[in-house]
Amino acid sequence: MQQNAVRLGYFLAISLLLSALLYFFASNWPALDRWGKIGVSASVLLLFYLFAYVGSLVLKKHSFISNWLLVAGGLAFGISVALLGQIYNSHADSYMLFVVWLIPNLLFAIVTRYQPFYVISYVLAHLAVCFFLDPSVIHVTRDSQWWFMVFWLIALGNIVLFWLTSTERLKSSPIYYLSFFVFQFSLFLSSFVDVYGPLPELLYVVIGAALFFTFLRWKPNRALLVVTSTLLALFLLGKFFWFMLEYGSEGFFLIALLVAAGIVWGAVEGIKWLRKQSSQKESKWVRFVQEAFTVLVTLVAASIGAISLSGFLFLLFEDDTVVYFLYFLSLIGFLLPVILAKKMNTTVFYTILTMGYMIGIASSIYLEGYYWVVFLLALGYVWIASGSIPTRLLTQFTFLLVLYVKLSDWGHEEWVLWLLFVFQMAMYLLPRLPSALQNSSLVYALLSLLFLTETTTWGMAYNIAINLVYFAITTYLVYRTLHKKGRTSFGIALGFWFAFLLMKYYDFFWSLLHKSLSLLLLSMVFFVVSYWLDRSGRGQWEATQPPIFAKKQLALLVIILLQFVMVGYQIWSSESILSQGRSVKLELAPIDPRSLLQGDYVRLNYTISTLDNEHIPDADGKIRVVLRSHQNGVYGYSGFYEQDGVWNKTYRPQADDVILNGHAIGSDRVEYGIESYFVPEGTGREVERSAKFAQIRVGKKGDAILQELSAQ
Repeated sequence: MQQNAVRLGYFLAISLLLSALLYFFASNWPALDRWGKIGVSASVLLLFYLFAYVGSLVLKKHSFISNWLLVAGGLAFGISVALLGQIYNSHADSYMLFVVWLIPNLLFAIVTRYQPFYVISYVLAHLAVCFFLDPSVIHVTRDSQWWFMVFWLIALGNIVLFWLTSTERLKSSPIYYLSFFVFQFSLFLSSFVDVYGPLPELLYVVIGAALFFTFLRWKPNRALLVVTSTLLALFLLGKFFWFMLEYGSEGFFLIALLVAAGIVWGAVEGIKWLRKQSSQKESKWVRFVQEAFTVLVTLVAASIGAISLSGFLFLLFEDDTVVYFLYFLSLIGFLLPVILAKKMNTTVFYTILTMGYMIGIASSIYLEGYYWVVFLLALGYVWIASGSIPTRLLTQFTFLLVLYVKLSDWGHEEWVLWLLFVFQMAMYLLPRLPSALQNSSLVYALLSLLFLTETTTWGMAYNIAINLVYFAITTYLVYRTLHKKGRTSFGIALGFWFAFLLMKYYDFFWSLLHKSLSLLLLSMVFFVVSYWLDRSGRGQWEATQPPIFAKKQLALLVIILLQFVMVGYQIWSSESILSQGRSVKLELAPIDPRSLLQGDYVRLNYTISTLDNEHIPDADGKIRVVLRSHQNGVYGYSGFYEQDGVWNKTYRPQADDVILNGHAIGSDRVEYGIESYFVPEGTGREVERSAKFAQIRVGKKGDAILQELSAQ
């Protein structure tokens, strides 16, 4: 037991340390100059690998520490690359950042076969693809055919990974599930691309149906069946909303009501068929499929039914009294029959109940007065009268949603969140409550407290106090649930613990530098406490496999040296341009967001970003643009550019010409890789107001680095 706590403590300590480093570098602390930041980054990277190596020699019974430090080094390399991008003002969240980060981590995965490196490599590869498809700094317009092709390419790549892992040619359980989910999600997105008529929808339905029956009958798999069924259900809902926006009318809503009824009937008959086909009619597998069917059919049929009924009545009467009718209909027409019914098919029961809840939520929130109180009382009775866990889960969600919205309308949202937190935490601590309801209460309690950490109404001291309370409670819950038989509550607590670290990065009320120092201090506390628990424990540690460093020293050393070579090359190439490049002044127009890894930056749009009166042949290719000095020494577009070795018109070089490399992002738009200017946290708006010009350095080969911004 204590050994698990020690492992968890070291894991959380390393996570806090990495977060502290990310926050510190993202803060762009002005007290450190360029070389100071480079030195700190290189030192941190070296120390992680050095400690991993020393740990493999000294802590042989704690091989997990050495392995985790090795993984932390792989993550720290990405932070170092992001820092170099910040120092030399390369693109914020550039896909190349993730490509460079991916290379050594993928090599680590191949050499070590360690699962964390597989997952990191998988995530980095997809982040690179995402930022290539949708850059954060520039706006790129893609046509529908392009997106359809991309979604299918991503799907095909992931289905290959899924096949490799399912046949154990690649042994990785996390990649097995991740690749299948991304494969399904990519196909799901492709079905909504408006291209080739109904083909995308038909392809998705056919593939989805084939996979559904595969995981239901031929190769039963609960997790994959749930993913397939859920996305098919969302597909039906998405298409319903699309048709509703396109063809919404009384006739459409009547047909949709019939469709909802048909879905329920089909599900009922399908479950009967499944029971007849099963040799073990009461097996866990049959019960699981029945429950999954019930949830999905409820989601689809109830949503279509509730929206269609409401839409039909509003179109028919065109009067606000319809809301009152719907409110009483939800109580009398839906909830009352369900409450009084002694025997009712499960699928029909939950569909009717959910429709009543959906209509009741919308109408009670909309209506003035205390109609919502009556609705909550009805929900309370359903909770007491029903012993069904799914019914109580649905009732709990509905109750909390209405309560939160109506109480927040009175103002003081913070008090409402505190009320929900205390209420749900008390439910979680009830010893006789079923585990499913305890876990749902834990989710709502921590979600309320997480929202409270974002409140700034009562000042900084209160905000910091709430953040400390949240961190203390989630940390306590992580350790409290560590030894429970069911791992769900532990996963919930740990998920909210990491959600806090992620959200605080985008919390502008408390500076990144102060958060970094706080996280560093907490990391040290976790290290010390874990070390103390380790030393005070009397039990013997189980024999483990040797640390990765002990088995793969030479291969790991080569990869680590490759990382330093990559960092060194980036520094050398950037410094060469700064020292030898030609200084050019450009006019600009900025805005101010925050990068995923690199902190605050000003997003720049230059006058040369648009080539006036031009039509670039290859609207997604490389281009070389000629700049010439205009009035006041400001450079602008000369009217000449070269693409694929061909000039747009006859070009005669002049003495002050500067040729700048770029990439076409449209028929007349170009990006040059200098569209981001990183600033210390909180100064972006001031820079945005004052900056009118940019000073850049252009190397002999046409690559540029942004040096500084100025008002004149």
